Amino acid sequence: MGGLAELGLKTSYHKGRDDIAEQFYLPCMRRAVALDRAVGFFRSSVYIIAWPALRDFVRRGGHIRVLCSQVLSPEDLDALKQGYAARADAALAARSLDDVRALLNDEVLREPARILAALVAAGHVELKIALLRGGQTDARSDRIFHDKLGIFRDTDGNHVVFKGSMNETWAGLAADGNLESIDVAASWLGARDLDRARVEEEYFEDLWGNRYPTLTVRPFPEVALEEFRKAAAEDWEADLERILKPACPPKPGDPRGRKLKDHQREGLKSWASNGRRGILAFATGSGKTFTAITAIREALGERGEVAVVVVPDQVLFGQWCQELEETTQDLGVQILRAGAGYNRWRDNLHLWTAPGPMRRLVLATLKTAASEDFRSRLAGGTHLFLVADEVHRLGSPHHRKLMDERLFGPRLGLSATPERAGDEVGTAALIGFFRGVLEPRYTLADAVRDRVLTPYFYRPHTVRLADDEAEEWRRLSTEIAQLTARMATGDTSPGLDERIKRLLIQRAKVVKHAAAKVPLAVEVLSTEYQSGQRWIVYCDDLFQLEAVCDALHGAGLQAMPFHSQGESDRAATLRWLDLRGGIVVAIKCLDEGVDVPSVTHALILASSKNPREFVQRRGRVLRRADNKALAFVHDAIVVPPKVEVPVGERAKDPITTGELARAVEFAQHADNPAAAVDLQKIAIEAGIDWRTLLNNGSEEDEDE
Repeated sequence: MGGLAELGLKTSYHKGRDDIAEQFYLPCMRRAVALDRAVGFFRSSVYIIAWPALRDFVRRGGHIRVLCSQVLSPEDLDALKQGYAARADAALAARSLDDVRALLNDEVLREPARILAALVAAGHVELKIALLRGGQTDARSDRIFHDKLGIFRDTDGNHVVFKGSMNETWAGLAADGNLESIDVAASWLGARDLDRARVEEEYFEDLWGNRYPTLTVRPFPEVALEEFRKAAAEDWEADLERILKPACPPKPGDPRGRKLKDHQREGLKSWASNGRRGILAFATGSGKTFTAITAIREALGERGEVAVVVVPDQVLFGQWCQELEETTQDLGVQILRAGAGYNRWRDNLHLWTAPGPMRRLVLATLKTAASEDFRSRLAGGTHLFLVADEVHRLGSPHHRKLMDERLFGPRLGLSATPERAGDEVGTAALIGFFRGVLEPRYTLADAVRDRVLTPYFYRPHTVRLADDEAEEWRRLSTEIAQLTARMATGDTSPGLDERIKRLLIQRAKVVKHAAAKVPLAVEVLSTEYQSGQRWIVYCDDLFQLEAVCDALHGAGLQAMPFHSQGESDRAATLRWLDLRGGIVVAIKCLDEGVDVPSVTHALILASSKNPREFVQRRGRVLRRADNKALAFVHDAIVVPPKVEVPVGERAKDPITTGELARAVEFAQHADNPAAAVDLQKIAIEAGIDWRTLLNNGSEEDEDE
């Protein structure tokens, strides 16, 4: 954190137009090491200390001097004037002791007062009292010193002066009716500001040093300080954190204070106008979860519904669990967990999902939620609100059983790519149950344009098959072409279709296991990787993952494996990557929903016939994070050898032609769109019309 001079300060701030706390006071306190403050009565001094920035201010050795006022009787003031300081001090002590006790007995101010007491006791806050001396023609004794002046100082000698009607509040809320306006002068902003700042600084020093005419400044009475110290908070930092929470009410819709972005707001509006049914098609990393949380909070907090949140795997289960706990706690929501190692739901599910006054939510893995055991125990009805993350998974033959009209009323699906590739039946089932994909869709291109996702450079690397792999490819392609031709002429031989499918799978494995991918990984990472960067390398399977890890190790590069069969703690691996950087080599378990926003580089070795996996793997690295201005995606694109087969047959190879087509589209939205031109040339040379093949592919379900 820099000094005060790095702040772009205005000359004045006015409540209603400005947030004085967020725009001025807190930024200054986060950079200052000293604060001088003249306030009204001593009671007001409690307001200046318990701000969110206080903890760090104190840890930096910050010091606060507070000059407050007190009212004495005419006799006491006269005694002070005549030099009878002991008599005046006794009266001052009595008044101050009363003030301290009143403050500590105040139901609202007691806790912040104990924090102030702890800071006084530790020497972080120093108090003095200012008394106005009456003139020869002024018999009033109830006048007080009421100048509202503040001065921030930093370690570089810069200072910021503010004056006006500002009263801080111990809860740190700027819009409470007491923050009105302030004028500001900064020592580094030109001669006029410097002169104003110096004048006010000298003024405060004269006040504090008891050198100002018509004013007497006395130490804060020891008897009152002792009473104060007795009440000092034992752990003022913990008390500060606790009292700030209830005093800062959450912004509507989210306790963390997040606001819906335009596409999220429009998505929910579209969902509401569609009878609270539909699928949000938002790009990976563009806020599907937060949008759903907003809908869940409304359903539980205002409509009295029960929510059932379904997620595809254990990793997402853990992320959703944490998110729901943090964002529904203020509503008093109780969460029942089902799946991912939680098994006690069977005894409670029916009662939990029945209508009732308690705010309840069920979080379940898709495997558990689709089971007969789970579905039969649901107290189904229009009061049950279904939220399905990665909703395309529900379209598989096994998981479709959960899409039962009798079980749910409102329903919200989430997916970057809701249509199921090569599965018209599953897609139709999803669209029918959820009542369509909501408009407007929010694509990866939209998200990059709006800076919701990180701009990226795309660097495709073409991979050629080895001679033996190319020969196997040609052999399989020829056989596929021959069998396809037989089917086209009306051949209905038993098992012909299944035989073609098996051959397609075999040919796909040739591409997936292309030997050149491993040395490509070593070449890219040896050339590009720098210490502190965060890389994910996507592999096709465990065999390839191990080969890549071994090859990288041989090249002097340490890599951390990440896969479902690993003995290591996968969460710890991701935490290490996030905090320290490095190279994580992963397979399928990082495709959906796993958040590692700090990742800046990806190398995609995995080939897939599923368009969704293409989008997810490349989009994973585009999530925004602090200090992340640009992402880099390296892509291994296998170019198959030419085979003399009918043009229509080649289109049946989605793992090569479809992937190349999608790579061209991805490249067009990169910050280096020239990469798309190179890929288009490759497509033309291979005889591929990439525009017709973007959605070519098929699903790979895991129903077991």
